[in-house]
Amino acid sequence: MSPLFQKTLERKSARRQRLMALPYPEKVRIVEQMRAAAREIRLAEVGSLVLREESPSYGGGNTAP
Repeated sequence: MSPLFQKTLERKSARRQRLMALPYPEKVRIVEQMRAAAREIRLAEVGSLVLREESPSYGGGNTAP
């Protein structure tokens, strides 16, 4: 296992330990924040406007003599 991957796993484990130690109300608050963020992402995906330009037609239109 590479040193970078090992360090990543150690940090992940430490973060899990910190989250497990949190009181229940704090865990609920974090989940609510995640839900709000997910809702914002969904709304941004649905509500985004995609501007599309017509592609130029090469060789098929009126050409000047």
